[in-house]
Amino acid sequence: MFIRETTTTNRKTGKVYAKHTLVQSVRTPAGSRQRTLMQLGGLTIPKKSWPALAAELECRLAGQTELDLNRVKRSVAVQRAADKVMQKFGARAELKTDNVRRESEAVYVSVDLNSVTSSMSRNVGAELLVHDAWRLLELPKLLKDLGLNAAERSLAEAVVAARMINPASDLKTWKWIRNQSAIGELTEEKLDNVGRNRVYTIADRICGFHEKIEQHLRGQFQALFPCEQQLFLFDLTNFYLEGQALGNSLAHHGKSKEKRSDCRLVSLALAVDSRGFPLFSRVHPGNVSEPSTLEEILKDAGLIGEQPRLELGTPTVVMDRGIATIKNIELLADNKISYVLIERGARNKNYLKLFRNAEKDPTFTRIERDGQPDVFVKMVDGQRDGTVEVLCVSSGKKQKEQAMLKRWEERANEDLLKLQTSIRAGNVKQLEKIQRRLGRLDERYSGFSKRFQVILVPETEDGKRIKDLSFERKPFFELPAEESNPLLGSYVIETPRQGMTADEIWKLYMTLTRVEAAFRSMKTDLGTRPIHHQLAERTTSHLFVSVLAYGLLASIEYRLRKAGDHRYWKTVCEQMSTHRHNTIILTDDKGIVHHIRQTGAPEAIHLDTFRKLKVNYNMFRHYKKAAKRL
Repeated sequence: MFIRETTTTNRKTGKVYAKHTLVQSVRTPAGSRQRTLMQLGGLTIPKKSWPALAAELECRLAGQTELDLNRVKRSVAVQRAADKVMQKFGARAELKTDNVRRESEAVYVSVDLNSVTSSMSRNVGAELLVHDAWRLLELPKLLKDLGLNAAERSLAEAVVAARMINPASDLKTWKWIRNQSAIGELTEEKLDNVGRNRVYTIADRICGFHEKIEQHLRGQFQALFPCEQQLFLFDLTNFYLEGQALGNSLAHHGKSKEKRSDCRLVSLALAVDSRGFPLFSRVHPGNVSEPSTLEEILKDAGLIGEQPRLELGTPTVVMDRGIATIKNIELLADNKISYVLIERGARNKNYLKLFRNAEKDPTFTRIERDGQPDVFVKMVDGQRDGTVEVLCVSSGKKQKEQAMLKRWEERANEDLLKLQTSIRAGNVKQLEKIQRRLGRLDERYSGFSKRFQVILVPETEDGKRIKDLSFERKPFFELPAEESNPLLGSYVIETPRQGMTADEIWKLYMTLTRVEAAFRSMKTDLGTRPIHHQLAERTTSHLFVSVLAYGLLASIEYRLRKAGDHRYWKTVCEQMSTHRHNTIILTDDKGIVHHIRQTGAPEAIHLDTFRKLKVNYNMFRHYKKAAKRL
């Protein structure tokens, strides 16, 4: 066997194109002839490697797994070229086999083309991806072992799919399963006649096993997508509820992450790993103190307590500064748990002089993002024994904080001017009322009293009536007025981990964005907010379905990234929505009406997604003779 090259020239552009074929010489009664075995396309390996590639392909076509090393020297480039050729050859062979099979199974009838129509059109593109992820994580087997029957397992899959594809209320989910989606045709049992009340209760059913389901998912994630970097990224967020939710014991007013102070809240503590896969979750009342949630989730994880049960070993805990109180840092240290965090409080004030010239200081390491030096880091000895601290200054963060500070000061200044005008006009004179209005400003603008100095001019000797008010801005750290706050954009990362550089520690801490991305996906892509449930049990079930749906979402996005595709689930879902499952109705020349239930041919974007995720998109095909036209 040998490789032949043939060239063609484009008459308009003059560009020369090369095509390669694998050729075999054979003897025939008419003499020696050459037979083409494979089309190789355009080869990129040098010509001197063609004999080795021909020998490699010869062995593979013969079913051999190893070459005779005395005959030809193998190289990585040759093996990769052979892999590429064989992959295309296998696809062509499979297509040829399918064509032969289809021809042998073909059924021909004469059809009245004017009678052809379609019915029962349902979305199936995104549903096929969810169904594949559901089975890849072996959730049907787990739910069966937990005692759920086929109908319950099917409905659980459909409800989770609805949360991923069409997040809405339970009533709209029920309508979506019955009237819009083909998910009920993919599950173990058909869901075309599922009752509305069953949709309401299935979430409660699976939430009763949330610890076992999360344990199963942790094992599956590690088995399917092995990772040696053991991180425990922990954070807490809250979701707002619609209505008064007076019967919901979890619903309380608190500090809303989404500035919805008008609504009652419920909190969710979530831990994910370095890839963004969910590890543990726990629901808390909306007014829970963030730092108090850490100990409970560490006990759930088995990192502290008498019976450790974390399957993934002892990871490094990375958490947000809102949770990193001194008490929690001591909790981690006492239990010999490694951590990477920013302590709650203004630790950066201790390094004012260093931060003041950080961007010009050569001892700071520059980290580029988007081709620009954005972060400057420097390692120093930690204030706690056995720890190190990394001083960080982010140019992007500095610009953002400067804009926020400017907007904050402008609004506070406007409110002070309004109060000053009211006092001078004589509308407000009483000291008690003025102090009350200043108190509201102090509540509205955090750090107001530290940034502004307010002077009241009394009108009477007892000081109970005020005739004027003046104010001025206090300088930062007694710096010149023209110099901005040097601590803007700065923060201090603390860790007991030794043997790492400053930029490595910074990158480790920045993995915390994975849990932030998880919350963002749950709130936007999965439509977890607002919560309409009036009972605490239903609220907990609602949030657990979102965590379970996020686990499937994360696995799909992770597999796409491994295939070089960085689309988010929302984009994938929108693009796959045009792939549909239909019933084709037609009448033959004998008046018999035929119904064919099948999926449409996938478009290019659908096919690309299916292949990257290795999803079998060839759904079942149902055919029946429905009736005979009178």
